Amino acid sequence: MNTTPEAGCKILVSRVIDAPVERVWDAWADPAKLARWFAPQPLTLAVDKMDLRAGGGFAMAMLWPDGRKHEFSGVYREVQPRARIVWTGEFPGDPKDNMRTEVTFEAQGTRTLIRVRQTFAKITPVNEQAAQGSRQGWTMTLDQLAGACKS
Repeated sequence: MNTTPEAGCKILVSRVIDAPVERVWDAWADPAKLARWFAPQPLTLAVDKMDLRAGGGFAMAMLWPDGRKHEFSGVYREVQPRARIVWTGEFPGDPKDNMRTEVTFEAQGTRTLIRVRQTFAKITPVNEQAAQGSRQGWTMTLDQLAGACKS
């Protein structure tokens, strides 16, 4: 992973979830369900706004146990139910649309392959810690998604 300011940062993470694509999609599309797994522990997620459609916006915050907030917001650029979500976003004080995330959902029988590609166009003092921890954060988060999809 390259995290120089000139190059930005790009990560790729994938995970097979032992659940059908409909259940995995529902865990992403329902704000209450998303809040249960999306933030890597020990953080929790507060969903202030989530309009999951192309052109719809979101505003969320990862909350630390000590009360600190890590807010982020953005716009869904592409939403194909049970197949793909693409969004751009930023942290307060960062350039607009500095972060682009693409998530694909691929049915594999009763399992689902998730692929995440996240790009930070520019590393800034505001996003540097998030960019450097993004691979670990996504790995932990996808582990939590796997647990949330068991039923």
